[in-house]
Amino acid sequence: MVQAGPIQQRPPRLLWAVLLSVALAVRIAAVILLLPKSIAVTGPLTYEHGAIAENLLAGRGFSVWYLGTEGPTSQQAPWVPFVLAGCYAAFGVGSPAALVAYQLLQCLAGVGLVAATVRLTWSLVPEHRGCGWIAGCLAALFPPHIYMVTHVQAAPWAALGLTMLLAAACNRSAPLTWRRTFTLGALSGWLLLVDPILVLAMPIVGLALLVNADVKPTGDRSTRTLLHRCIRPTVIGLTTLLVIAPWLARNFVVHGEFVFVKASFGYALWQGNNELSYGTDKIPKRSAAEIASEHDGSLGARNAALWEARHETIYIDDILLKPNGYRELIGLSEPARSRVLGEKAKQWIMDHPGDYVRLSLQRLRYFLLWDATNPKAAHPIYRGSSIFWLTLAFIGLIAALPRRRRLWPTIAVFAVITAFHALTITSARFRIPLEPLGFAWGAIGFGPAVRSIGLRVVAAWRSALEETPPAVSERVPLRGPHRRRSRADLPERTKRH
Repeated sequence: MVQAGPIQQRPPRLLWAVLLSVALAVRIAAVILLLPKSIAVTGPLTYEHGAIAENLLAGRGFSVWYLGTEGPTSQQAPWVPFVLAGCYAAFGVGSPAALVAYQLLQCLAGVGLVAATVRLTWSLVPEHRGCGWIAGCLAALFPPHIYMVTHVQAAPWAALGLTMLLAAACNRSAPLTWRRTFTLGALSGWLLLVDPILVLAMPIVGLALLVNADVKPTGDRSTRTLLHRCIRPTVIGLTTLLVIAPWLARNFVVHGEFVFVKASFGYALWQGNNELSYGTDKIPKRSAAEIASEHDGSLGARNAALWEARHETIYIDDILLKPNGYRELIGLSEPARSRVLGEKAKQWIMDHPGDYVRLSLQRLRYFLLWDATNPKAAHPIYRGSSIFWLTLAFIGLIAALPRRRRLWPTIAVFAVITAFHALTITSARFRIPLEPLGFAWGAIGFGPAVRSIGLRVVAAWRSALEETPPAVSERVPLRGPHRRRSRADLPERTKRH
């Protein structure tokens, strides 16, 4: 009989290899298939990140045209522009090779996100390893996550960092050693340099580490355990500050005041809250239905039109600030210009509380489903994926509520970041860092049903194997009339006759 022990040790490695290979393959395929279109719209595709990267290589520093002025900026967090600048330096400024190089880096980040999603699910339910594989498959094949690697944006990196942090914070078994403490602090600092809005998740992560940290101090347990549990999260916070300190110092030197990574909060608040706003930074020029109706005859033409639909939107700035709206901002520092617009937004909110509530509810709908101001969000694959994700996360979370003591860090992070974007401004990319949480909830909630079905399939397969007749060579010959027997072997009745 074949021994089962060694075979049971191999499937995890094999599953890791298959899962991560599939995740990488589909992302690289997306980059290759969309490369001609990406090259055709390289300018809009790189957004402000590309302009900053070009200025870095041209010796003009971390600068861009922003709110009517060209100069040093903190409009964007530094990670993506610096990585893009590295690709430009290696392959040429704005070249297709540089764009592909950056996209391939995002493919690797996407693969890392798949692995982090598996680890997060294992941290939440370590007794059900299959749930982690289910969540990993969802993350590997989720269409928006495949598509996101083709755009130059912070979302793939932010999703990777946040999922890794939550996986560590929810892990009750791994000891919080000093090495792991400093590693988590460095990871937190890097995440803030990717997307500073995720600072909202840091207190929750710290509290989760405080509760879940596995420390084994010596001496009096009642005092030393509490001391160790408090010291480690504190060291993580100090390490985080140490990582972002150079950028904070740069901002102070450039702007003459303290700026926490980015100086665009007031500007973003104004974009999402004014008399013309839809709750986002865009106003649709034409509806997606109108764009699609022009190409009813060909699916390929329709998809091409939706791809180009990014150019069929108008920024709030184009209406309310250009050409004369920047006059009142002339002479002000970048943080001051952002504060002026932020004060306008606050005044509008105070004067129109009903409209603000309506916009907030609309933003919540956009955040959970799709951004109606972006015609590309009208694509049926994107909308179907959003409905699938929301249904999976909602039902999975309800089914997993008996494990709420383990899930609470993920629930709290999701609630805080969702509320922030509902109250300020939203976009489709803002939800991407939270989507792995939905995969984990769905896998945990639906995992028992999937496991039950799998066990039934395996049982049926084994039963079918057991009922299979043996091979002809293995059959035992039957004793029949054709086989001669001696008279001694015959029964007594036969002998008398």
